[in-house]
Formats: sequence, structure tokens, C-alpha cells
Amino acid sequence: RRFVRRGARSNISKVLGKTRPEDVALQFPRLTPSEQLEVFQVLVADYLENAGEVLIALEPPIQNDILEGLDPQDIARVLDEMSVDDAVSLVDSLPDDLRDKLLEIVDRKDLAAVQEHLTYGDDTAGRIMDTELLALAEETTVAEAISHLQMAGDLDNVFYLYVIDQDGHLVGVTSLRQLLLSGPDRRLADIMARSLIKVGTDTDQEDVAQLAARYNLLAIPVTDETNRLVGIVTLDDIIDVIEDEATEDFFKMVGTSDDELVYQDRSFKVAGIRLPWLLFNLAGLVLAGVLISFYEVTLKEALFLFAFVPAIMGMGGNIGSQTSTIAVRGLATGRIVLGEGYVPQVLWLQVKVGAILGVICAVIVGIGAMIW
Repeated sequence: RRFVRRGARSNISKVLGKTRPEDVALQFPRLTPSEQLEVFQVLVADYLENAGEVLIALEPPIQNDILEGLDPQDIARVLDEMSVDDAVSLVDSLPDDLRDKLLEIVDRKDLAAVQEHLTYGDDTAGRIMDTELLALAEETTVAEAISHLQMAGDLDNVFYLYVIDQDGHLVGVTSLRQLLLSGPDRRLADIMARSLIKVGTDTDQEDVAQLAARYNLLAIPVTDETNRLVGIVTLDDIIDVIEDEATEDFFKMVGTSDDELVYQDRSFKVAGIRLPWLLFNLAGLVLAGVLISFYEVTLKEALFLFAFVPAIMGMGGNIGSQTSTIAVRGLATGRIVLGEGYVPQVLWLQVKVGAILGVICAVIVGIGAMIW
């Protein structure tokens, strides 16, 4: 902050050059919006390869402020330097007006890879996949494959070596460990595993993350409708998906959505997101009040009744919280599946459990009331 206020650009540049991008992003909340923009402009000018990593690590409100203040030419340079999946993720996370601005820049600067990714559906494997991968033909020898790996040093996420036929169809996979332990003259066709865990471009990203967790995979290949290998979903994206889906589920549990993270500076927008669920709850409470009004009680009975109102409301809330937490977590982990007749079964189970718990608690409180 001192360097920014003094206009010491060279000092700012030295600090940024010595600091990892993730750690640079952690410092941005301590700066004012104008200071954030100034520091980021130094990043773009001197360390373009780090600018995208810093931008993707920032919280949505800070991202928005920086992108709104940056020159379109600089935005295009940053997007072009980022990996395609990160660039698409950034575009998807923005408010509608800012997203439209970035899409215009993408179209104008002819960022073809980003344009192609944006044609896939939201929250699908095609949307988050990385197209930079290493795939070799079946007839390639182990020695040739190792040579290809050494020449592909600029690839960040080489976890597995994928094997394709002459038409680009995915036919097998081998681990780097298996590759190094095999004789140099053996063909990839002889050492590859033909039993593949793969997904299509339209597979939901949550299903991709669950497959990776189930089979302990560091990456999952993505194929098109003809089984041609078009990309991979890597571990960093899988972790992001798990975190995003968990966040989304917990927001849903309290009747809101993760759009709140994008619109933190717009009070009416956030209020509009939360309002429908609150109105639904309000209707239930009003109905409860109407039911209570049907019973005419004396002042003495009313005072006695209201002594137990906190217990009644509190226990109802607690049982409801237990049920909603179990249901949301079941949806998140895949134990509860939408459709297939499973939802009515789960709902009926929760109704029965709630009724049993309600009766037990009612008996205990009723006995206490009689003693009182």
C-alpha cells in the first residue's frame, strides 16, 4: 500500500515478482478498489502469465471491480494467457452485464478455444474440461512415448497417458508409472488398460466429480458422441466442482443461492434471491396463527399455553434442520437421486421419522405439563 501511494511502480513489480499468485490474491482485500486496479495493471504489464491465476483466485466482487476498470485490450490478453477452462470458469462466474462485456471481447479478439467451450451446456464436463493433453497412437513404443512426454514440458496436468486409434477415438489409458516400468520397445497397445472411466461432453460436472472420488482418479477423459477424445477434467477442476456444489447445496438448504457471492454489492438483488423462500415460510407461520385463533382460551390457559410455545417452535425447527441437512447432504453425495421414484420414498421416510420424534417429544412435554 505504501508503494502504491508513493507511485513506486518498480517496487510494486518487484514485490509481485517474488510472491506466488495465490498469495498475491490474498492481499487484494486489504487494498481499496483503486489500489487493486493499479496493482493488477502492473501484473498485466510485467507478469501476464500470473495475472490470470491471481484473477481466478480473487473473490467475485473484487474480480468484478477489476474487470470493469481494465482496458478491454488488457482483458483479452489476460484471457488469452489463461487456460481455457479457467477462462470459461471466470466468464461463467460474472454478473450478467459484465459477462456480456467479456463475451463481446472474446468474440472480437477471436479467442476460438474459449468460444468453443462456451457452446457446451452450463455445469457440464465440456464446459470445465482442459483441451491441453497428451494422447498417442496405439503403435507408439514406450521409448517414443517417454520422448513425447519430455517434449511436452509445457503441459501442466499430465497425470495419465491416453491412447487413441488412427481416427482419434479413445481406446485405452496407461499411468506414467506403468510407462516407466515397461520395456522401451513395448507398444502402448500392450500395456494400456482398456477398461476406461470416461465421461461425455454433456455429463453433469457433479457426476464427473463423483466418478473421480469413487475411483480415486486424478483426471477423467472427456469424449464426444463418436468417442473421440476432446479433453480431460483435471484434479484442480474436480476440487473446484466439489467445493462449488457443496456451497450451492448449503445455500439451497437455507433458501438462497450462490448468486449472492456475485451480487454482494447489490442489496436489492440479494434480497430478491432470498425473498421467495422467506415468503413460503411466512405463509406457513400465518397458517399456524390462523389455526391457533380457532381455539378460544382464557387468560390463564393462554399464559400456560404460551409457556410451551418456544419449546414447540424450537423442536419443530430442530427436527426440520435435521431432515434438511440429511436430505441436502444425501443429494450432494449421490445417496439420494432425483427421479427414479426415489424422492417420494425419502420424503415418506422423513415424514414417518418426524412423526415418531414429534409424538415422543409431545408425550414427554405433555407429562411435564400435567405435573405442572
